[in-house]
Amino acid sequence: MSELDAIRVRFPDGAEEAFPKSTPAGSALQRWNAEASKSALAASWDGVPVDLAFPLPSDGDLAPLTFEDRAGRDILEHSSAHLVAKGLVESIPGALPTHGPPTEEGFFYDFDVRPLTPSDLDSVRAAMDRSVRAREPFVRRELSRLDAEILFANNPYKLRYIAEAPPDEPVSVYDTGTFTDLCRGPHVPNTGWLEGVHVLGFSAITQEDSGAAPLQRIRGVGFPTRAQLDQYLKMRTEAEARDHRIFGTKLDLFSFEDAAPGFPFWHPRGMVVIHELEKFVREHLDEAGYEEIRTPLLFAQSVYETSGHWEHYRENMFLTVVEGRTFGWKPMNCPGSMLIFRSRARSYRELPMRLAEFAPLHRNEASGTLHGLTRVREFIQDDAHIFLAEDQVEAEVRTLLAWIARAFATFRLEWNVELSTRPAHFLGEKETWDRAEAILEHVLKSTQTKYRLAPGEGAFYGPKIDIHIRDSLGRSWQTGTIQVDYQIPIRFDLEYQGPDGQLHRPVVVHRTILGSWERFLGVLLEHVAGRLPPWLAPIQVRVLPVTDRHSGASIGLVEELRAARVRSELAGADESIAKRVRTAEVDRVPWVVVLGDKEVAEGSVSLRVRGARETRSYSRAEFISYATDRVRRREFDP
Repeated sequence: MSELDAIRVRFPDGAEEAFPKSTPAGSALQRWNAEASKSALAASWDGVPVDLAFPLPSDGDLAPLTFEDRAGRDILEHSSAHLVAKGLVESIPGALPTHGPPTEEGFFYDFDVRPLTPSDLDSVRAAMDRSVRAREPFVRRELSRLDAEILFANNPYKLRYIAEAPPDEPVSVYDTGTFTDLCRGPHVPNTGWLEGVHVLGFSAITQEDSGAAPLQRIRGVGFPTRAQLDQYLKMRTEAEARDHRIFGTKLDLFSFEDAAPGFPFWHPRGMVVIHELEKFVREHLDEAGYEEIRTPLLFAQSVYETSGHWEHYRENMFLTVVEGRTFGWKPMNCPGSMLIFRSRARSYRELPMRLAEFAPLHRNEASGTLHGLTRVREFIQDDAHIFLAEDQVEAEVRTLLAWIARAFATFRLEWNVELSTRPAHFLGEKETWDRAEAILEHVLKSTQTKYRLAPGEGAFYGPKIDIHIRDSLGRSWQTGTIQVDYQIPIRFDLEYQGPDGQLHRPVVVHRTILGSWERFLGVLLEHVAGRLPPWLAPIQVRVLPVTDRHSGASIGLVEELRAARVRSELAGADESIAKRVRTAEVDRVPWVVVLGDKEVAEGSVSLRVRGARETRSYSRAEFISYATDRVRRREFDP
């Protein structure tokens, strides 16, 4: 191997090796670590996901991608969508595939085809099984635009994608057996990786052109093995019973309407929960020296061009035109915070400057990805931007990790961390990214925080620590994030005067802890099966008079509880005690108090705690003290 043909490849453990130019990524990974490469379904090359067959073109960073990595999971789900498309085209030759992306819940593929039937899905499943057993490879080819247009001449959807592709981007297709699909990739090596693919169902999807016939959408999930699929299906059965959308209706917390798809309607009881979450976070903000701001919901296009969102995030933004100018509904709070920092001269004495903002954000999520509160188009985050000198960043990140541990312990949620590094398309210089990634990695190691590396999953402006919580069903959800950003301060020309009298560029840490109220509450409702801890429950105490003659004392107790800031209500005596107790259990009320002759005479209460069979007796003063104390300390259980 001559020096001209050799390339230097860096691996995640810091090792470097020389390889001939165009060595397949999979071969290089196998030589680096044969055991680790067995679970690799694709690779990350300089932050870009690639096929294992990808020929390495130059010096760079190479890492394996497995199903445990977010990018790896997306690759397998997308490959699963191709497998479904192959099965449908083989079953119904006239079907026209449109697009089939991975989603947070699995994948879907939309087809221009006659209305599907259950027997069609049986045929698709049979074709998929044949392909999996044959272990057919996914083979990438690059075509000229003319050849691609000839290949897909009968599919107007693919022709549109070809026309919309950037002029300098190669047009690529993937062959799988006799099936060919337009796709950027990457994919798993072969269909043998898709043993755990499962078709969930189908539905009709209205096209943007109101005169066009509906598309047929097939939904599914993908796993590398049948055993993983079986475990998922078992969990899914239990998850359906815990669906937060059911509790949203049962507990009268929120609803959705076709008139505003993806936009939650918060009911009065739901707002109680949201306000308690805000109060929880604001207490930390006060302790840690944050200041709260509010910035506009609309910014001119020029602001997003400066921030980089126009180039990197425009397709996910809602846009509107006012007096001939294009404005975007803000998908993130970052630009507003930058403009406030820039509004006047700043001194090093003001740093760290911690600006928190709770404002509605809007993202134009695809309709097929919307799911209750966990994927919406409007949401509010416990968001903050912290402006620092570079030597202050490490200490700030340590503080944030400690707060994350405290916050999730309050909710009894397990959590883990991913270090997400430079993506394929990024702002700034590689050297600056390396410095930011090194800071985050050093903090994680020095605090003995276990973490996974997520190559290429950083934001376009900086690397980040992504927080994933695990619910009681074992599912992982990405919520909070800590991002170190050197780029946006440059783009907004942010400066502060240092102790040396010179102007310096700040570093910005973007951070959320719980994430969005919507997503976090959706996850929490499923985690606790609707049994919110007393401090979050919209109704904390329900008072039940045995008969009408006990109503006066019951009303008095409700008033005492409300005066003590305990959310309580009266359930009148028009139904039996047994039925009202059962209703309170269904309504997930933490504490049910019964007042009869004995309790009224003694000035006591008979308390039934949610989920318990027995009752306890307290004096009225003792019960109020008990309830207020547990709420104040944010105890998890009643």
